[in-house]
Amino acid sequence: MGVIVDCRKLSFTYQNSEVPSLQEIDWQIEAGDFILCTGPTGCGKSTLLKAFNGLIPHEISGTLQGSIQINGKDSLQCSVANLSQTVSLMFQNPDDQIFSTSIADEVGFALENMGMPPVEIQRRVAETLSWVGLAGREQGSVYALSGGERQRLALAAVLAIRPQLLALDEPISQMDPRGAMELLQVLQKLNEEHGITIIVVEHRLHEVMPICKRVVVMEQGRLVWQGSQREAFCQPEVFLRLGLRIPQTVHICHRLGLAAQSAAVDAAVETIRAAYPACGSEWQAPLLSLRQQAEESAIEVKQLEFRYDPAGRKVLDGIDLVVPRGQFVALMGNNGAGKSTLLHHICGLQKVRQGQVKLLGQAVKGLDRRVGMVMQNPDLMLFNSTVEQEITFGLAHGLGQGKQSGDWRELVDRIGLGGMEDRFPLALSQGQRVRVAIASLLSCQPDIMLLDEPTTGQDLGHIDDIIGLLQEYSQKGGTVILCTHDTEVAARYAERVIVMTEGKIVADAPPRQVFSCDEILKAASLRPPAALQLSRRLYGGCALAVEEVVRHVQQAGVGSNAG
Repeated sequence: MGVIVDCRKLSFTYQNSEVPSLQEIDWQIEAGDFILCTGPTGCGKSTLLKAFNGLIPHEISGTLQGSIQINGKDSLQCSVANLSQTVSLMFQNPDDQIFSTSIADEVGFALENMGMPPVEIQRRVAETLSWVGLAGREQGSVYALSGGERQRLALAAVLAIRPQLLALDEPISQMDPRGAMELLQVLQKLNEEHGITIIVVEHRLHEVMPICKRVVVMEQGRLVWQGSQREAFCQPEVFLRLGLRIPQTVHICHRLGLAAQSAAVDAAVETIRAAYPACGSEWQAPLLSLRQQAEESAIEVKQLEFRYDPAGRKVLDGIDLVVPRGQFVALMGNNGAGKSTLLHHICGLQKVRQGQVKLLGQAVKGLDRRVGMVMQNPDLMLFNSTVEQEITFGLAHGLGQGKQSGDWRELVDRIGLGGMEDRFPLALSQGQRVRVAIASLLSCQPDIMLLDEPTTGQDLGHIDDIIGLLQEYSQKGGTVILCTHDTEVAARYAERVIVMTEGKIVADAPPRQVFSCDEILKAASLRPPAALQLSRRLYGGCALAVEEVVRHVQQAGVGSNAG
């Protein structure tokens, strides 16, 4: 079908930066391809996408070397407006590209500028919204959408012009698992039926890898590996070396010395059974050893109700919740379930109008320095000139309550920000900005930490860094509520999982119990971790992590050989 993108020795260095973000990229992309581009946080993925539609170098200052051609045209000689008709880019943060007040206006904006007749605009807006799961919401307000719903809207806005190449930067980072699956199915359909070239930058490899055709890996501004989907499944060490997250089924096969042919659970079961015929032996549930919690409640919520519009639906509908001090809780549910709204009430950002919220026995009356919250969009929290100033701001202004956790520089290193102390926070990647926000709160050691999608834009290594620090904080008596759609993270690390849907709590139990209940997961648009699905079909188990499955299979094999 021909080459749609041709990069030759492409390098780019941002203004006021000494380190190139792209280094001698040679990459030819065939029209009609479906590519997953991945790599550690800050490796240059987002920068590369911005070069495809001309934002670099036309709108973003810096030094560009080499060349990039889009459909045979030199991008340096074409305007962003011209290139955007061929290449549509969905940004990592949807708020960076949404500026209309109504959903229909946002999707139809580019079409109006193209001179399309109003009747055709209306038809295409409706069609595009149906593709992304927002059908019938044309007159809705942008401000009433959840983070995941705004991602859907941003995708609809760039899809409306029917581009030849669609570049998406972390398009499912804030979506619930069902929504992510539905959106990826839309992309697959656009690729197969309409011939649109798709390039997805994503850390959630386990979601995207099964449907892509090719995989590209970046490291420190360079392309370090390219291959087909099948080759990626057969070479997991490429991804594990860089701290990237491969499908759990592939990881389990790799740990057992087996080559996975796909990410499908059934395929993994067949592969493992062929090599370990005794692995289907009877499984015994591990004994649960729950950490003793303090009797004092950190958070008490009673009959909390809330509507954004007095005539609208209840976003929170009779929430009752008690969280003791020192507990690590995962808050889950579908987009629009009310999770972020609940966190906003707990931290005092949203006024309690009906019901009651108490922190450490005292009613919430506004913002409270005993509570730290990492918001879904970290840019709303970053206002200093350097990473150092951002992280030490609270300590410098007496917000640490005398509970400083050692040298803040150690915290910087442990959360993966070493060497960035003098960088401008908003010039960092999305994942790095999230970690700056987390570090700025951890340095003050509040009594309670609320985190809204803190694993967004993070590779597996940095997820482990973040969770490790939060676990240490929790073990010292700090209370953590981590709002996430990531069932693998919640299953592996949380002591307790709370599931919301339609403004209500529908489940509240240990992870193994919650993720074994298919009815609850379906209602909340969640999916059980692949490790649990695999263990269930392989030996009737309910494993939550890769290590549990590997250990059972190996022990069953040893027992068989011994007999």
